[in-house]
Amino acid sequence: MTMTMIAGPSLDGCLASQRSSEGEMVARLVRAVAQAGVRIDPAWIVNCYVALKSKPLTILAGPERSGKVLLVKNLTQVLTQDIWQNQMMLGHAWWAEGTGNAALFTEAQVRLNSSKILALIEEASLPKNADRIFIGWLNRISPAELAGFFSELAFQLQHKRLMQLPSFHLTEPIACPPNFSLLGTMDTRQIDGSDGDLLSQTTIIPWPAVEVRPPTDCRPVGPIIPDAERVFLRSCIRTEEIAFDKLHRIQGWRPQLMWPFGVVEDLLRQHQVVLPECAMGEAMIYVANAWSVEGEGLFDSAPARNLTIALDFAITQSLLLRASETIRDSAVAGRQLARAMNGRFPRSAAFLNNLADAEIMEADVQHRQVPQRPAVVDLTALRVTRGAPAKVADQAFSYRE
Repeated sequence: MTMTMIAGPSLDGCLASQRSSEGEMVARLVRAVAQAGVRIDPAWIVNCYVALKSKPLTILAGPERSGKVLLVKNLTQVLTQDIWQNQMMLGHAWWAEGTGNAALFTEAQVRLNSSKILALIEEASLPKNADRIFIGWLNRISPAELAGFFSELAFQLQHKRLMQLPSFHLTEPIACPPNFSLLGTMDTRQIDGSDGDLLSQTTIIPWPAVEVRPPTDCRPVGPIIPDAERVFLRSCIRTEEIAFDKLHRIQGWRPQLMWPFGVVEDLLRQHQVVLPECAMGEAMIYVANAWSVEGEGLFDSAPARNLTIALDFAITQSLLLRASETIRDSAVAGRQLARAMNGRFPRSAAFLNNLADAEIMEADVQHRQVPQRPAVVDLTALRVTRGAPAKVADQAFSYRE
């Protein structure tokens, strides 16, 4: 499938087709990340922006030194005009290892991070700041911060009130304002999709391994978009009702075009994976956020291609991620899902490949540690092969744009 992205070699031509303020803002973000030296498909950059619109919490999980920090840095700079509106924090006290008092230093850093996040929430809650964006950014988090700052915060957000942050317990509950977001970057290739509380309020982005080069162009990427914060907040959708209303207003969109979600859900159900009711709604919210208020695609100016790319990311981040453990353990599930991708959703197929690769590596390590234990499952069957015969062709995504 040929896709025309909003950035790349033909960026200037694409910018001409992006007439909305939000489209210009996204194009500026893509150009800024490219100039910073990150060599990646621009759709991944737009995905982070759309994910930020869709949920209050976002985590980029991927290999070390793969451009995650540069992306978040440029994203916060594009969205916030004052440096005090975003706080970069070291997620885990890696520096304390080997000091002889790592536990004490780690606790001190947790308290510092909690204080900064609470201060951002309080500032975002002020009426005078209703049109401004406040972003907390925890860089290089560990499983401890994933549980303490993200999973615990997500659980509280489901109940619309915050009572505590790590090392902090509030005397009275407070509401988390819609203009506050918490971002995290995590150096890992393994993503756990079993935490329902976490995923209810958090978009986990499986960031790919990409090349990062020294920046070659230090020129400005263009003027700051006027009222960027208001444009973002005005376009931000986080409820199913508003998402459906927006999709119905988008030219060329029809409910039947969302049927790939149903195909994935049916396949997962065959392997005893029952997605929570919120999963489909979250996917719909993400797809709705892939368009500007004016109805222009943020991934691609062509509505059909924009929908295809948005579906691809939504399938991975809202559906497949929740079933990652089952997919790792079942070669049959992996093969069926891979065939259902049918070459139409390359990022979802790559996610399945990565799950298979991780399982193969783990099995190989176990085999070398305990050589007398023979392999039981042919994990290589999970690999996605282009052109493989589709035994479940009736469930493949083969509808036309």
